[in-house]
Amino acid sequence: MYTLYARPGSGSFVVEAIFAEAGAPCEIHDVERLPGRIPPDYLLKLNPLGQIPTLILPNGEVMTESAAITIYLCDLYPETGLAPAPDSPKRAAYLKWLLFMATTIYMSDLRAIYCERYTDDPNGVEAVKASALKQRNRQWDILETALGERQFLLGDRLSILDIYAVMLAAWNKDSREFLAQRPKLRALYERVRGRPKLASVFRRNGMEALT
Repeated sequence: MYTLYARPGSGSFVVEAIFAEAGAPCEIHDVERLPGRIPPDYLLKLNPLGQIPTLILPNGEVMTESAAITIYLCDLYPETGLAPAPDSPKRAAYLKWLLFMATTIYMSDLRAIYCERYTDDPNGVEAVKASALKQRNRQWDILETALGERQFLLGDRLSILDIYAVMLAAWNKDSREFLAQRPKLRALYERVRGRPKLASVFRRNGMEALT
C-alpha cells in the first residue's frame, strides 16, 4: 500500500490524479498546517525539507519531489497512458515539458506565493514577488504557445503533463482572469476537469469552480 502525505490544493494533486487514473489504492494522509507554516515533526522525519507531496512506497522507501514521483508512477502504471514509453518518440517532449513545469513554473509559483522565504531583507519581499510574477507570466505564455492547436500538450491524448499544468494553473489566485488571457490553456483546463476519473480528485482539492 502506498501512503501519500498530502494537502488539498498542493503539489500532491498530481500524485492523487495518477492513482485515480490507475485505479490503484493509496492511503492519503492530509498534513495539517501549523502556525508559522512549520512542518509537523512526523513529516520532517520522512522528508527533512517538510515538503508535500511525500510518498511512502510499499517497501517503506520514501519518495519526494513531485516530478520524480510523477515519472516513477506513470512508468509503473503504463496502462494509464499518462506518459510515453521510454522508447516513444514523444518521450523527449514529455520529459522536457514536465521538468519545465516542475523546475521553472512551479518555482516561480513558490516565489510568488511564499516570497518571504526567498529573501532575508524584509524590504525585498515585494521585489521578489514582482519578479516571480513577471517570470511566471512569461513561462505560461511559453506553454500556451507550445500547446498550439493541439487538444493536449502531447497531441490528441491526455497525459500527465496536462494534469500537472492544470494543477499549477489552479494556484493562481486570479485563475479566472489568468486562464481567460490564455484561451488554449483554459480549454485544456476544462478538458482535464471534465475527466470522470478525476472528478473526486478535483473535488477533494477544491478545484471544481476555478473557471
